[in-house]
Amino acid sequence: MPVWSSSSSLSSPYCPRCGAANCRSAGARDHFACLQCGAQFQLEQYPGQTVLRMQPSASEPSLHRLRSHWPWLLPALALVAAMPWWLPPLHQWVQSILTAPEKGRAMKPATWGRSEATTLVEHQGKRMVVQLYESREQDDVVYRVLLRHAADGSPVAEPQRMAMPWAGSSGSAELQFFSDGQLYLFLKERGWWRFDPGSLRFVDLLPQLSAKFAAELGEGIVGVAPQRRDRPDSLEVTTRSGSKYLVYWLLGQIWPSADSHRLYEKAQAGYGQETSYYRYQSLPRPTGEADRALLVQSWWRHEPGQPAYFGYFDLLPSNSPEVQSSPRSFVPVGDGYATRPYAIKDRGLLRIKVVPPALPRFHADVVAENARRLLLAYNPTPVRQEGRVIQLLDKANHQVVWSRTIDQLPQLGKREGGMYVTGQAVSGGFLLLNDMRQPALLLGDDGELVQDFMAASDSRR
Repeated sequence: MPVWSSSSSLSSPYCPRCGAANCRSAGARDHFACLQCGAQFQLEQYPGQTVLRMQPSASEPSLHRLRSHWPWLLPALALVAAMPWWLPPLHQWVQSILTAPEKGRAMKPATWGRSEATTLVEHQGKRMVVQLYESREQDDVVYRVLLRHAADGSPVAEPQRMAMPWAGSSGSAELQFFSDGQLYLFLKERGWWRFDPGSLRFVDLLPQLSAKFAAELGEGIVGVAPQRRDRPDSLEVTTRSGSKYLVYWLLGQIWPSADSHRLYEKAQAGYGQETSYYRYQSLPRPTGEADRALLVQSWWRHEPGQPAYFGYFDLLPSNSPEVQSSPRSFVPVGDGYATRPYAIKDRGLLRIKVVPPALPRFHADVVAENARRLLLAYNPTPVRQEGRVIQLLDKANHQVVWSRTIDQLPQLGKREGGMYVTGQAVSGGFLLLNDMRQPALLLGDDGELVQDFMAASDSRR
C-alpha cells in the first residue's frame, strides 16, 4: 500500500489523487477529503512512516464494495431488465384491488341518477341497450352512458362519463338516429357525439363540425340543438358571437337560421320529385274545447340529396265558416280540406290524405316510424289520466295491425295515464320506453313481443 514519508503533514496533507493541498478533515481521526476532486483517504501514523488508505466515495465505489454487493446486485439487474413484462400486469392487479369497490358502485345504474334516454343498437349480430343517466355532482351535471347486452343485461364496456357546468345548461339529453343509421347524442344543447361501434364509445363531433364549416363556425361553438322530425338530419348550431346556423350534417350544408325559410323556399321550387310525411294535424277548435288532431298523410316537393322540411300548415274543412267566408284565402288540398296558400307556395305542400278512420284524437302523436309501420299514441278522451291507446299502423294500407291500451301494458307504467311513455324505431321493430325512460318492451312490426325488458329486470333483482 502507498507509504508517505514521516515528514508528511497530517494537519493539511496533499491529495493522493490530484495533488491538491485543499484537503480537510472528514470527521473521523486521520480521515480527510479533497475539496478539489472529492477523494477521501486515511493517513495512519506508524513509527517512521505514514500509511495511506484510499476510502470509497459516493460517486466512485471501489471494486471491493461492488464485489460485496454482487450476490444481490445481479438478481436486481435481472428484475429491472424484466420490468416491461412484469410491471403492467402488476399495475393492473394493484389497480383492480384499489378500484374494485369504486367500480362495483360505478356499475350500479341506480347510483347514477335518473335515466334520460335509451335506445338499442346492434353489435356483432347482438342487440345492446344504450342507456344515458343524469346526475348532479356539485356544480356539474354528469352523464354516464351504460352499454349492456339486451339479452341478459350484462355490461358490454366500461361506462363513459361526460360532465358540463350545471349553470347555463338548457335543453335535455337525447339519443337520435339519423338516416345514415348512425346514433347521435345531444346533451343539454351543449355537446354533440356520435356512437362509434368499433370502440363502443361516443366520439365528440364538435371539432369535426367546426373544421367542416370553418368559415361560419370557426370562432367557436357554444350550442348544438337537435331538430325535430319535420327537419330530418339537421341541427341548429350557435356560435360564440351569437350567430345561429341550421346544419344539414349528412348533406354537408349550412344555412343561417334566420334565412333558412327563405333559402328553403327558393330551393324547393325547383325540386322535381315528391315524398310523404305523417303527422297528427291540429284542427280548429271552438272556444272552450280541447285540442284535437287528425292523422294525415301529406306529400311534399322533394329532391334526393337536398334538405327536406315538412312544415306545419293550417287545415280546415272546406265547408267551415272560415273557408266559406273567405274562399280566396284558402286552397283545396284534398279529402275535403283546405289550407292557406303559403303552405303550397313557400313550403312545398302538394296534397294530403286523411288516414281512416278519420276520427279526431286527443293528445295524439306519431311516436316513431320505420319503412313499414307507424307507432301511434293518443287518448280517447281529453282526460289524460284515463289512459292512452298505443297502435301500430300499416303504412301501405293504413290498417291497424296491433292496438293496446295502457292498462294492457303494465310494463309501461301508468303515470298520468301513460303520457310519459315514449318509443322509437330500432332494428327489429319498435322499442317502447316506460314512463321513467327505462326500456320496457321491444315489439316486432306486427306487434309480436320480441323482448320484455321489465321481466328480465325483475328476475335480476
